Amino acid sequence: MNKYQKFKKMDNKSYSDVTRFLKETTHLTAREWVISRMCADFKNLSNHSEMTWIGEKLPELVPFMDEQYSRQEVSNARASFKKKVQRSGTTFFYAYYAGLIAQEEMLQIIHQMVKDIKKLMDTEGSEVPEEHATEVQMLVAEVLRNINESLDEEYY
Repeated sequence: MNKYQKFKKMDNKSYSDVTRFLKETTHLTAREWVISRMCADFKNLSNHSEMTWIGEKLPELVPFMDEQYSRQEVSNARASFKKKVQRSGTTFFYAYYAGLIAQEEMLQIIHQMVKDIKKLMDTEGSEVPEEHATEVQMLVAEVLRNINESLDEEYY
């Protein structure tokens, strides 16, 4: 079986090397990144992640993963990923809404985030389809509207 193509640019890297690379731009570990990526890419006909299969195939599919994971370990890594995404989002939006970061600083941060996202996508050998990029923009706009509405409700 060939290595999973999303991580072929990491063929000569160790697990620690990959985690260091990720820590330059994210809060993720190699474990969380790999498992979340695979859970998104390997789903069954019911659109559920094949966690047992993913755990068993990690060393075969991912060059820097040396051992198999149980279904529970895969589930825990995926849950950890989701928790970090939520906490990162809260940190990002709170900093701006609370006035801790000025608009100009926020724009600089967003510019750097775009560079970091491109770096990660390039590492995976992925491209974002135009329609997905548009969906993300619309979703973020909706999230901001919901935050504004929720904050207004809390104050009245």
